[in-house]
Amino acid sequence: MPEPRSWHLLLYDVTDDKALRKVHKTLRAWGEPVQYSVFRVRGTAREIERLRFELSRLLRPEDRLLVVRLCDGCAARISAQGEPLSPLRDETPPCRIA
Repeated sequence: MPEPRSWHLLLYDVTDDKALRKVHKTLRAWGEPVQYSVFRVRGTAREIERLRFELSRLLRPEDRLLVVRLCDGCAARISAQGEPLSPLRDETPPCRIA
């Protein structure tokens, strides 16, 4: 039985400009931006742990990363003012497996 996938919101605050660009680029490979420092990623617990590991190599102690797991109902009720968010898709994330 395959491991279930869940939606996650990843929010970050990175102090160094070079690291900020690398974190943003890494997250774009895994998910979709909701705002500049907020991403939506769908993955298994193992994939999210792998992503956290990749990001931990880029972050300094003073940087922040918040990972919020969303239930399917919560993920479907995300709303924003302004430009609409892209629709939620259940496809496999375009993550890198090394």
